[in-house]
Amino acid sequence: FKALYDYLDAVGLQKKKNWRNLEMYFSKNSSTKRGPLSKLSMEEELFLVLVRLRVGLSVTDIAQRFGVSESNVSKIFSAWINILYFHLKDLCQMSAYEENGKAKQFSSFPDLRVIVDCTEIFTHKPSSLQACKEIYSNYKSHTTFKFLVGINAHGAIVYVSRAWGGRTSDKHITSNSVDFIASLKANEELMADRGFDIGDLMKEKGVKVTIPDFKGTGRSQLKEKEGKRSEKIAEARIHVERAIQRIKTFQILSKQIPLTMAHLVEQIFVVCSYLVNFQAPILRQ
Repeated sequence: FKALYDYLDAVGLQKKKNWRNLEMYFSKNSSTKRGPLSKLSMEEELFLVLVRLRVGLSVTDIAQRFGVSESNVSKIFSAWINILYFHLKDLCQMSAYEENGKAKQFSSFPDLRVIVDCTEIFTHKPSSLQACKEIYSNYKSHTTFKFLVGINAHGAIVYVSRAWGGRTSDKHITSNSVDFIASLKANEELMADRGFDIGDLMKEKGVKVTIPDFKGTGRSQLKEKEGKRSEKIAEARIHVERAIQRIKTFQILSKQIPLTMAHLVEQIFVVCSYLVNFQAPILRQ
């Protein structure tokens, strides 16, 4: 917690322009009149936000615990979730530098740069039929928001896409994640599930797409070589699923996201995802 707060404090001071619209909440000058959130220190405000993310407490519950009004809890949460979103993306999203080595679990894939998978979180059903159609997931039989998540060859979460409606295909999300595609380089390897039919898209960049083999029609089973290859891919891919499981230990994501929070759902999911990188590593190097 202290390391995270100190980092945010440091980058906030160095990039004052990013805090400009929120100065009323984070003024450090005790000699000037504070705004309506002055009852809590900045550390307490950050702690409040992390508690809501991790434990999933309601605004009413948090307001009682911290001794502030419900409206102030909402303001604090909105302000900090946007700050965390901006700075954690800046810190964790796929970097341009070359990484040295990789975890032993990926030794069979020397050019592996990222493993991706999609995941969904539930939301309430909109009253609009068109809106409901856009976010209804046939896979989950529920209205959902969907995200593309990527881990690197050390098991760290390095990419989270924008929020999409649950009906959106994995291929469409990947092909429209322009920043993700731009970060990949020729001769690097991307690993995914069978649903990611993106070979043609990545071929243009010279990126190798590794997915399990298809049995297809006309044969009863995979060849022995294909079976062993698919097993190795499955053993590597399971770690992105483990990373997604970690994200969903943040209890704010375990409930249906109310539509009143739809404007913050992307920030909330991205922040929870990158906070996983502050926990014990998923893989031992």
